[in-house]
Amino acid sequence: MAELRWGAATDKGRVREGNEDTFVAEPMVFAVADGMGGHQAGEVASALAASILRERLGQGAASESAASAAVAEANAAIYGAAHANSDQSGMGTTITALAILHAEEGGAEDANEERLVLLNVGDSRTYRFRLGRLQRVTVDHSYVQELVATGHITEEEARTHPRRNIVTRALGIEPTVRCDVSSLPIVRGDRFVLCSDGLVDEVPDHEIADLVGSVEDPQMLAEVLVEMANRHGGRDNTTVVVVDVLAGAEPPDPTDELSSDPAWAEGVEEPAGWSDDNEPIGLTPVEPTTVMAAVVAEPSVAAETPAAPKQRRRRLTIGTFAFVFALGLIGTITLTLVAVHARSGYFVGFDGDTVVVYQGQQDKLLWFDPTVKAPSTKKRQDLDQTMIDVINSKPTFGSSEQAASFIANEVTPTTVATSTTTTTTTVSASSTTAVTDTSIAGP
Repeated sequence: MAELRWGAATDKGRVREGNEDTFVAEPMVFAVADGMGGHQAGEVASALAASILRERLGQGAASESAASAAVAEANAAIYGAAHANSDQSGMGTTITALAILHAEEGGAEDANEERLVLLNVGDSRTYRFRLGRLQRVTVDHSYVQELVATGHITEEEARTHPRRNIVTRALGIEPTVRCDVSSLPIVRGDRFVLCSDGLVDEVPDHEIADLVGSVEDPQMLAEVLVEMANRHGGRDNTTVVVVDVLAGAEPPDPTDELSSDPAWAEGVEEPAGWSDDNEPIGLTPVEPTTVMAAVVAEPSVAAETPAAPKQRRRRLTIGTFAFVFALGLIGTITLTLVAVHARSGYFVGFDGDTVVVYQGQQDKLLWFDPTVKAPSTKKRQDLDQTMIDVINSKPTFGSSEQAASFIANEVTPTTVATSTTTTTTTVSASSTTAVTDTSIAGP
């Protein structure tokens, strides 16, 4: 019977005004959701995803397909909510989750045959720490990950790439979504770290490995990782869930682990300095030799660096030319479609202190900014606070004429705007939120 212990922490960081992350840390299901779409949108999306996973997988997953169905349900709920409320248009969320997979699915009678089901959409990550080595067990669905996979940039370069926050998959963006689903054995001694990109964008994998291998208590580890992300800049919300396997199958032979490469590169030169690196983080210091023993666990990797292979001259064939031409054509068409979408729609907002009609999307799409379609004579100082709040919410319209009519007929100093507020339970915090360590006996 699986026995787990866990801890979790979340923080808005040092730059963001709010926290759009949500986590789940319960006996049978653990998840991190990183919302996108701005205040009252991203946090709604992540909370919806977390709520549905908690409800559908709170007693574990009957099968991989049942776990995948929970993600599909969350995607549909977010997509529907985004289209029902213009203030939440375009909202979405990543999700990475672990749930107990009932042994009955495979007819297993022995507790050692219990497994975990792993779910992932987007660029939040799940790591596994086993036998002193940290390994990423999810693949980022992001633009920079595709660049890494094709060899255009390195993992270290991906951490600081200007487009590192562009995801290629997320819940709520399309009517359907493809979720990565796999099962993992429940192995005694394994430690899983689920996190939003606020951690991995700030803290390199080898530093995460040092902390994961040296902090025994999962709750303290979650808090320390969040604090470390803030010390390194805290440019995004950061959420971490740590899950320890206390009982399960016997760990594999250590030599088996040497056959698989870690997901993080050893020998990568660490930046010359991080902000606040000399400040204490409430952690008992670990002897450097102890930490390094966990990092340099594979002598064959550290022993020598193979010589770089000689570059072979490549000739441009007709097939290669056709392929490049096709890629260029696809890129042109895609850029055109993005430009058309970026210029679609109209909304009312302030241009300085003047009320104007904008053409385009409320939020900047790639490098396409909304432009002023029609100015007006209405000024901010002529309006009461209620109407100023209405204009600041950037109400959208189907045409420029409708937007201009709204300004002409509705934007007056005495207009009182009415709206319906939808209250959605979210799990967010402006400071670190802790979940008390718990030890449970799984099914």
